[in-house]
Amino acid sequence: MNPINVILAGPLPLPIAGPELVTQTLLREAPAADIRYVFVDLTARNNPSRGRWNPAGIFRALGQGCRLTWMGWRWRKRAKIVHLPLSQSNTGVLRDLLLLGVARILGYRVLVQFHGGDFYQFWSRCPYRKLVSRALGTVDRLLVFDAKIKTQFPFVPPYRITVLPNPIPTEWTREFSNIPRRNTERDPLRILFVSHISVAKGFLDLIQALSLLPKSQAWELHVAGERIDIERNILWTGSNMNQAWARALEILDAAGIRERVTFYGVLGGEAKERLFRRGHVLVLPSYSEGLPVVILEAMYAGLAVIATDVGAIPGLIDKAVVIKPGDVSALTAILSHLNPEGAIRCGYENRKRVEPRYLPSQVLAALRTIYEELEGTHPPMELAKPKAFLNTSQKTRGRT
Repeated sequence: MNPINVILAGPLPLPIAGPELVTQTLLREAPAADIRYVFVDLTARNNPSRGRWNPAGIFRALGQGCRLTWMGWRWRKRAKIVHLPLSQSNTGVLRDLLLLGVARILGYRVLVQFHGGDFYQFWSRCPYRKLVSRALGTVDRLLVFDAKIKTQFPFVPPYRITVLPNPIPTEWTREFSNIPRRNTERDPLRILFVSHISVAKGFLDLIQALSLLPKSQAWELHVAGERIDIERNILWTGSNMNQAWARALEILDAAGIRERVTFYGVLGGEAKERLFRRGHVLVLPSYSEGLPVVILEAMYAGLAVIATDVGAIPGLIDKAVVIKPGDVSALTAILSHLNPEGAIRCGYENRKRVEPRYLPSQVLAALRTIYEELEGTHPPMELAKPKAFLNTSQKTRGRT
């Protein structure tokens, strides 16, 4: 098997989020698949700094464009493919289109990978959607994590859209090669919420559901993640999107159950693994998701999962534990009937669901095949002239 050289642009932890973990897994698994990545780092300093239209954000995007230009020029005779992420915010997509244009001008085949929850909703409100349509209509391959996500890109020819699921992180598969043994006798139900602590992630809905459970039911809530007090980077807009943590504490205090909740902040590495070893069920009642890596982690670690029917989640977990966003009554009903023993049984079934498709080696093998297809249909690469790129854009404009 001959090695494939690919220029990969993407973010790395921190912040800890799905796209960062996917990029990290690709880099770590690439040698086993005989893929040689030339990496262009797109990491933001923290979550609040992402998607911000300010001088620092503009400077960072221009710097990333310059790094991709330099790497693309250096590797122009050894690599044929540029692999880019696709954001879901006005500023993020502008950055991505800049990188796409650079790759096109340098003559590369461009593969774009979407990580978000609802690109069509973003696109329909985007002030420069015609530009987005023309640019994405020229990509050689668009990767989405679920077949139904294809409909979110009506301006991309269907034959250029390929389904590639997110992988379980490499370290996770090593640490949880076997499902941990969890106690069922005399232990309370250990509920995990591991995500951004925000209204959009359903944190308030979970707190409201817990406040409605019978006082006699034994449970603990373990919360890990970054508090998002002011929401900026999401599509869903409720009546009040901010101060989820403060509002949650008011509900907990009113119900007299605040002592049952433990907050850890952002967890990674061994601390996160310990939390998942002791937990019974992960609850993620989000209003918008793609294919959350944290759900893949929970399922592989043998946890039960309760989540909403958004993104690729309905095709991943049992329908009995899938609820509509904002349906606090349904969430309360599921939690009221769940005990540690039942959660452990669900966890074993979840492990069986993810093992055949979501392991890092499986995802990288599928990705290598996609790279090979792109390389096999691409002539020996030469530096493209800017005029040729403009002509391609004009032809595309007529088709969208």
